Amino acid sequence: MAKIAFIEPSCSFNSYGYYRLPLMGTMCLGTILKEAGHEVEVFRDSVQSIYDKSKDWLHEAITKADVVAFSLMTSTAERGYLIADAIRKVAPKIKIIMGGPHATYMSEEALDHADLVVQGEGEEIILDAVENENLTGIVQGPQVNDLDKYPIPDISILTEKKRPPRFAPISTSRGCPYDCVFCTVSSTFGRKCRFREPDNVLEEIKMRISEGFKHLFFYDDNFAINRERTKELLRGMISKGLKIAWTAESRTDIAKDKELLELMSKANCNTMFIGFESVNPESLAAYNKKQDLDDIKNCIKSLHDNGIRVHGMFVLGSDADDNNTAKDTVKFCHEMKIESAQFALLHPLPGSRLYDILESQGRIFTKKWSLYDGSHVVFNPLKMTPLELQDKFMYSWKKFYSLMKNPFYFAVSRYVLSNWAKANQTAIADLKARFKK
Repeated sequence: MAKIAFIEPSCSFNSYGYYRLPLMGTMCLGTILKEAGHEVEVFRDSVQSIYDKSKDWLHEAITKADVVAFSLMTSTAERGYLIADAIRKVAPKIKIIMGGPHATYMSEEALDHADLVVQGEGEEIILDAVENENLTGIVQGPQVNDLDKYPIPDISILTEKKRPPRFAPISTSRGCPYDCVFCTVSSTFGRKCRFREPDNVLEEIKMRISEGFKHLFFYDDNFAINRERTKELLRGMISKGLKIAWTAESRTDIAKDKELLELMSKANCNTMFIGFESVNPESLAAYNKKQDLDDIKNCIKSLHDNGIRVHGMFVLGSDADDNNTAKDTVKFCHEMKIESAQFALLHPLPGSRLYDILESQGRIFTKKWSLYDGSHVVFNPLKMTPLELQDKFMYSWKKFYSLMKNPFYFAVSRYVLSNWAKANQTAIADLKARFKK
C-alpha cells in the first residue's frame, strides 16, 4: 500500500485562522484512502510550515511519500505550486495530485505543477487517482449523490497533534440553490442540495464528543437550507442529550422560522455566522443576495432574542460602494450590537460570475493568486480608487474592534492586523506604486 501525504497550503491571511479548521476535502479523501489500507497523513501548512524556500528545507515526511495530494484554494495556489515544484526537484518519482476549487477552474495552470488534476468532487475517483499510475492529466470527479456512502472523517490523520482544531469540523450537506455573484459554491457543488441523513450526523457528533471536543463547527455553506431536515437534526441532538456548543453559517432567512430558532437555542447553538454582506441596499442587489436591510435587522434581533450570538460577515467593494460604506457598515454593526464581525474585500475568484464580469471589463489588475484572500484589492472598483478601498478594509477592522467592550476581541484584532501589516508591506507598497497619483 502507498504512503499518501495530503497538503493544505497556507495563505497570508485567514480570518478563520484562530480556529485552525482543516479542509473538509482532505479529511474525507484521506479517510477513504486510510480505510482502503493506505498510510495517510494530512499536513496543514498554516499550523506547521512544511517548506522554507530560503533554507531550501522541505519536511522530510513529504519526501518519503508515494503520492502527494494538494487541496488548492485560490489564495493558497501559489504556495501549493511552490511546494509541489520543490517536491519534484527533490523526489521526482512522487506522484503529485491537485484538486480543490482553484485546481477545478484553473486546471491547465495547476497541471504545470502536477501529474494529475482532479476537477470537482474527489470521493468517487480518489482511489483510482492514487492507485492507478497511468491516470494523469485532467480528470473530472463525479458528483457524490449519497453523502452517507463514505466514512466519517478520521481526525487522527492530521499530523500536528499538539495543535488540533479548536472546533470539531462537521459537514452535513453540499450545494447551494442561491447564486451570489462572488461565490463559487453553486458552480462547484451545484445548485441542487445534497444532505446526509440526520442519524448519520448524530453518530458523528457523538464521536466528536467522545474525542474530547467541546465545540462543533458545521461547515455547511447554509446550515438551514432545508429547515425541516435541520429541525430533525436539532431534535435528535436534544433528545439524545448531546450537550455540546456549536456554530454554523446561514442566511438571514432563518429568522423567519420561530420554531427553528427555538430548537437551535435548545440544542446549544452558541454563535451563528451570517452572510449579511452589506448594509448598502444597492450592493445587496448587485451581489444577488435576495435579502434586504430589514431582513438583516430582523435576523440579528431574532437570534439575540433566542440567546444566540451573531457573527456578521461583510464584503466591501461592490460597484455601489463608496467611501462612506465602510463607516456606515461599522456604525450599523454597533447599533445592532452584533458580537463579532469580519470584513472582506470583494475578490473575483475563478469560477465565480464576478470573475467573468470583471475579466470581461478589463478591471482585474493582478492574477497574483496569493492576494485573492479577501484582504487585498485586486481589481479597479467603480466609486473608489484601489488604495481607498484597501484603506477602508483596514478601517473597518480597526474601528469595529476599537469600540468593542470585549478586551479579548480587541487584543486579537490588533494582533491579527499587526501581523497582516507586517506580512503585507511589499503588497501595499506595490499597490501604492501601481496607483500613485
